[in-house]
Amino acid sequence: MAISTDEKVEGGERVHHAVGRRGGIGKRGSAKPQPPMTPMIDVTFQLLLFFIMTFEFRQSEGMIPGTLPGGTIVSPGVLPTVDPIRIRLIPSADGQSASYEMSGIATAVTSPGQLGEMLQSRQEQIGSREVPIVIFPSDDVPWKYVVEAFNQAKKARFEKIGFGKVL
Repeated sequence: MAISTDEKVEGGERVHHAVGRRGGIGKRGSAKPQPPMTPMIDVTFQLLLFFIMTFEFRQSEGMIPGTLPGGTIVSPGVLPTVDPIRIRLIPSADGQSASYEMSGIATAVTSPGQLGEMLQSRQEQIGSREVPIVIFPSDDVPWKYVVEAFNQAKKARFEKIGFGKVL
């Protein structure tokens, strides 16, 4: 609302003045001042972008879906040049641990460290990383021992590691 006066200015217009302190924003009982929302929205989107860009989509080791092959290890028509190293996992009587049997070695291995040493020495004897390793876990072996056998084969730097089904 503007107040007009009778003062004349060049050109003959009247001077209009804005409403003083009585009206408008400065009234008592008006809304409380609020913080500016733009910086808060900016920070929120920056945090959202940070978490999206740094999050890694990975499955847990025990939850990786997979199926074991049927009766044959090698696909038809493809014959390996070297016999694969077979590692068989046998559960203990209480079902809480496992032992490892490796082809070509008469005694069972009870610790993953021993298995790793045997695989390393076998790899040095053969002189090739291309020899396939096939791990045969029994159905009642805890999964962590299967993963440990796989990790020891990777540690010995074998490149072809697979799984087979105990018949």
